[in-house]
Amino acid sequence: MYRIVNLAPFEKKENYYLDKLDDVTILIKTLERPDQLINQLDSIRKYKFNGPIVIADDSREAYRERILNLFPDLNITYLVLPFDAGTAEGRNQMLAHTHTSLFVLCDDDFIFEPRTRIPWMRKMLLENNLDILAGVFRQYNLKSRKQKLKFNISKWLLKFNILIPSTGIYEYFANFEIEGNVCTMKKVVYSDPFTVCDLVHNFFIARTEKVKAFGGWNAALKGGEHHNFFIRAKSNGLKVATTRHCGVVHDRWSTPPELYKQLRDRGFEYQDIALKEFGIEKLENYKQVMGEQFGTAKFNKA
Repeated sequence: MYRIVNLAPFEKKENYYLDKLDDVTILIKTLERPDQLINQLDSIRKYKFNGPIVIADDSREAYRERILNLFPDLNITYLVLPFDAGTAEGRNQMLAHTHTSLFVLCDDDFIFEPRTRIPWMRKMLLENNLDILAGVFRQYNLKSRKQKLKFNISKWLLKFNILIPSTGIYEYFANFEIEGNVCTMKKVVYSDPFTVCDLVHNFFIARTEKVKAFGGWNAALKGGEHHNFFIRAKSNGLKVATTRHCGVVHDRWSTPPELYKQLRDRGFEYQDIALKEFGIEKLENYKQVMGEQFGTAKFNKA
């Protein structure tokens, strides 16, 4: 388990302690990554979360007993799903087991720290009549030599179980418009304390009933479900926003097993399939706006 270096020493405890979140469930989908999940749950416990945690595991060999033995003090509902049930199906199953008014969506490689600030996210969501509010990823940008050096130093320190999170952030938000069979991505200028948009990261807090009302995720998608979900959300009138004030550490140090890599690599193909639900045959401006490719060659155009 990592010992996280606190880069927010003067943060108010009420912003990051989670013991008063009695209306929040944390949802974690996991696949073939028990070590990442253990680090995440350790960080959640560190900040005193005593509410429900729902985990969906569709690994070839689920690690339910190992997790429950390590964290007997956490309120965990552990769902063992058929192998490769998929991210979307896992999230839907977790959503069905959510009985609080709000939930926080997590991947299994997120780590909480003082700058995660879920109580603040909850406050912003409720006070501003938002339905989904996302944060940022804190991770090293491996495109520059300086960031690669910092990353490698951090990776070396992990040998001593010391984790130094990046001071930088990775953002992911945009608007989009659908006209006929064309979806056009549009850049959004960020403004504090949060910015309303259509598409955000998959670390977010949301109103449970609002997501349940439109059926959550498309269960047929074993990858590439992200954009499909937010098209569904926008079509059903949900108010989505993002903030730079909150976020999780994205674990990019731990090496995932080969089986996980093989299953994840299907994501581009599923991204193509994900758009078929809405009759979308052309995606414009994605690379310019998001800085990365989308889907297979069919949609991966400048």
